[in-house]
Amino acid sequence: MSVLRRRAIICNLTAACLVSMSAGCFSPAGQAADTDTGEPEAALCAMTEDAETLEDQALQLVNIERTVSEEGLAPVTLDPTLSKIAADYACLMIEDGFFGHEDPITGHGPGERAVAGKYSYYSVGENLARGPTTAAEVVQLWMESPAHRAIILDPKWTEVGIAVRIDCDEGFYWVQEFGDPAPY
Repeated sequence: MSVLRRRAIICNLTAACLVSMSAGCFSPAGQAADTDTGEPEAALCAMTEDAETLEDQALQLVNIERTVSEEGLAPVTLDPTLSKIAADYACLMIEDGFFGHEDPITGHGPGERAVAGKYSYYSVGENLARGPTTAAEVVQLWMESPAHRAIILDPKWTEVGIAVRIDCDEGFYWVQEFGDPAPY
């Protein structure tokens, strides 16, 4: 794929994201009403109205990076189990007020979360980001970081789970869970 074609795809995805960006937050399970005002309470861990679109765009951009890499890597496919693990972890970070690969309360990292989420694997990898509001921004940020880039361009991955959640006070949290699945 030519550099110009790649840039055109990235620009189109970025433009689509910016057009569909929602300023508000909503909880996927609905919102409880504040007992004093009757107004809906803001969800601590929420989805933007276009979360699925953002996650799909991130997947497309990661796969572009993999296929245009020097190694010409195969694209990864979206795995629902890894996506649930990613979403649960994004919410855990938001709700418990931390940001990092290890849960400070349990000490669990990506491997323990994969086991708890019933994902059978040979290996797993994880990328996190906090702040970027578009898929193009977050993938660019990851590709500019040697450690995150190495995870995206690791040839052993065949599956990925992606989640974007928002803390209405702190902003966007992105989680990628890569997997090299083992048979059950």
